[in-house]
Amino acid sequence: MVISLQQDGWAVATVATPGYVTGWHVHDCAMLLLPRQGAMLFELEGQRAAARMRPGEALLVAPGIGHRTRAAEAAHRHLVLYAPAARLRHWLPARHGWHLALLPAGMLTLLRYRDALQEGTARALLTERLLLEEAVETRPEPAAVEHGAALARAVASHLAAHPQEAHPLDGLAARFGLSRRQLTRLFRRHLGTSIADHLAALRVEAAARRIAAGQSVLAAAQGVGLASPSHLARLFRRHRGHCPSQARSAP
Repeated sequence: MVISLQQDGWAVATVATPGYVTGWHVHDCAMLLLPRQGAMLFELEGQRAAARMRPGEALLVAPGIGHRTRAAEAAHRHLVLYAPAARLRHWLPARHGWHLALLPAGMLTLLRYRDALQEGTARALLTERLLLEEAVETRPEPAAVEHGAALARAVASHLAAHPQEAHPLDGLAARFGLSRRQLTRLFRRHLGTSIADHLAALRVEAAARRIAAGQSVLAAAQGVGLASPSHLARLFRRHRGHCPSQARSAP
């Protein structure tokens, strides 16, 4: 889809269409999508399922990246800015063709002011231009989904660094500023397993290295925080399908 940019290199559109939906398409410039009323669903090439975005978030899609969007609720309105990708480089990770992020405070203030203006007025057009300039000059905040994934990875890294420790859920949640429920849900959502199973797998791997290096099964079990060789044996059978002593002959 060719977007006719203005002479100074940008364009804007406001959409408030009931039942809004698009087919798959690409743009020849960068697109910054800003929901203003109601949630939206977006799909991008390479994604398995549609993702949801809400007012207060922004989606940047690079030129040439296939995507489609639709309203998730009956009451719907969004604003979209178009500009050359180089102008919005702060919003676009080097390895991806899109970025979902939280809007910085300056853009939120401008959008609230823009929402109160009549379409097509000089003041509305000036505010839209200011929105683009604010996007060019500022960096987006991490979106909630990215923040959750980063937290889950940080928890996993902490577990990997200390597999021999007990890691009670209450203490682990407090360490990362989460409730116990938030911690367990985030971890499973982003890593696809429970904390207990992830820690058990880490202990099996650490114990296998110890046994391969010549430690006894008892010493290896104690070294990874387990009370008995029988507990280690159960974990080995669950995660590797064999007993711990076979780790001595593993390549």
